[in-house]
Amino acid sequence: MRFLDTGLWADVQRLPGALQATIDGAEGVAEAAEALRGAERIVATGNGAAYYVAHALWLAAVEASGIPIVALPCGVVAREGFRWRAGDAVLAVSSSGEFREVVEIARASGARPCVAITASADSALAAAADAVVLQHVASQRAVTHTQALAGAYACGLGVWAALTGDRGLAALVGAAPAAAERAIADAEAWAADALPALSPPVAAIAVGGGTAWAAALELALMLKEISRIPAEGVETREGATSAMFGLDRGHLMVSLDADGDPHGDEAVRLCEEAGATTLRLPAAARADARLAPIATLPAAAALSAELALTAGHDVDKPAWTAAYYETARSAT
Repeated sequence: MRFLDTGLWADVQRLPGALQATIDGAEGVAEAAEALRGAERIVATGNGAAYYVAHALWLAAVEASGIPIVALPCGVVAREGFRWRAGDAVLAVSSSGEFREVVEIARASGARPCVAITASADSALAAAADAVVLQHVASQRAVTHTQALAGAYACGLGVWAALTGDRGLAALVGAAPAAAERAIADAEAWAADALPALSPPVAAIAVGGGTAWAAALELALMLKEISRIPAEGVETREGATSAMFGLDRGHLMVSLDADGDPHGDEAVRLCEEAGATTLRLPAAARADARLAPIATLPAAAALSAELALTAGHDVDKPAWTAAYYETARSAT
C-alpha cells in the first residue's frame, strides 16, 4: 500500500510513543483540574481537529459526573456577541498554541479561569492561560494532525479524571497507547484488504455514535484536506436518516461504529440501499468506546492517504497549506 511510505503514516506509527510520553508526563493535568474545579460551565473550544477534540471531550463528559461542558468552535466563542456567564471557565485546545481566535479567547478570558491544551509551552496560548497541559508530539512530517489530536484528547480525559476523581477513566487514559498500537496493526491489515479496489468517490459521509461522532468529524476533515473529497461527518442516526438523502452511486459512506451496533448496522444498510459504497473502519470493537477518536485514527489516515495518492495529491503538504497558515496563525 502506497500510504505506508508517506510522512503522514510515519507520524501515525509514532503515535503510541507520543501518547505514552504525554500520559507519563501528565504535565499540568493536576493544575488544570484545580483551575477548572467549581466552574459552573466549561467552554471547550478550538478549530478543526482541535475543535473535534473539544467535541469528543464533551461527548465523553456526558458519561462522567460533575463536568458541565459545552464544546464550540473558536469562531463562535470569539465573536463579540457570545454571551459569557458568571462561573464560566475556558478550555482552549491548539497544538501549535498559535491559532488566531483561540489565542484571542485566552487573552480575553480576564477573571475566567483559562486552561490550555497545547504542544508548545512557549506559545502565545500558553502565555495567556492560567494553566497549561502539555502534550508530546514526537514528529509531524505531515500537515495533518495525528499525534496532536490523539494527545490532546488524552490530555483532556486526564483532566476529566483528575477533576472527578474517576479512577476508571484514569485507567482508560493509561490504556490509550496500547489501543493505538493495536489500531495501527489493524489498520494496515484492513487497508491491504479493503482499499485496493476502492475508487476515489465524488463525495463521502462518515458516521459514528458517542465519541466516534467526533472521530467521524475528523475523518471527514481528513477526506477533505488530504483526499480533496467533499465530505461530511455526522452522528450515526443522522447517517441513517438525513445524511443518506444525497447519497448515490459513486459516493462513499464510512462507518466508525462497531460491527453489531444496531444503529451502525442500520446506517450501513440504508446507505448501501441508496447506492453508496460502504466501509467500516476496524478497531472500534477492540477498544473502549470512549477511545474511538484515538482507535479509529490510524485507519482514517490510511483511507484518506490512499485515496489522495490514487488521485495524485500530495498527502503530506496539500495545496492549501500556505493559505491555511496565512489565515490561522495569531499575530505575535
